[in-house]
Amino acid sequence: MPRRNRRAPEEFVPATAPRSAAPEWANVAGFEVREVTGDKPYRCPGCDHEVKPRTAHVVVWPDGAGEYAADDRRHWHTACWTNRATRGPTRSWS
Repeated sequence: MPRRNRRAPEEFVPATAPRSAAPEWANVAGFEVREVTGDKPYRCPGCDHEVKPRTAHVVVWPDGAGEYAADDRRHWHTACWTNRATRGPTRSWS
């Protein structure tokens, strides 16, 4: 007899938590950091390579930017943000 593939009841399916809060390793004084998955490509300031769409990465902006936070946001690869002490920005954002 063939096997039936049944869906698990909803009570057994784990709920996915929103990925809005940054992990502990990403917290830096003076910056807000959030993990996101974008729908369009971005340019990472750490390596100057493209952050591909639907790839998990971090968005960083200065604390207290207020209404200018959208202008100061930068999308970093997670590895580039983790290793930012050894690699500075490759572009000047003037």
